[in-house]
Amino acid sequence: MLVIEFVGVAPEGMTAQVIDRMNTDISDVRKAVTHAKSLFSNVIVQRKHKPLPHGFRILDGDGREVASWSIDE
Repeated sequence: MLVIEFVGVAPEGMTAQVIDRMNTDISDVRKAVTHAKSLFSNVIVQRKHKPLPHGFRILDGDGREVASWSIDE
C-alpha cells in the first residue's frame, strides 16, 4: 500500500505543507504516480475550499518517499 500526499509550495529551505493525504491499494510506484497525476489534474479543476496543491509525493508503507512530482518539473 502506498500513500499519496498532495503538497503546497515549499518555502525555501523548508518542507512542503501536506494539503491532502490519501491511502491507495496500488503497490506499483509507476502506477501510483500515474494515478496521482490524474488525481492532481482533477483536484486543480475542482478545488475551491482548500489551497491549491503544487505537487505530490508518494510514500511507502514505512513512510519513506518513493516518488515525487511538482508542477515545476
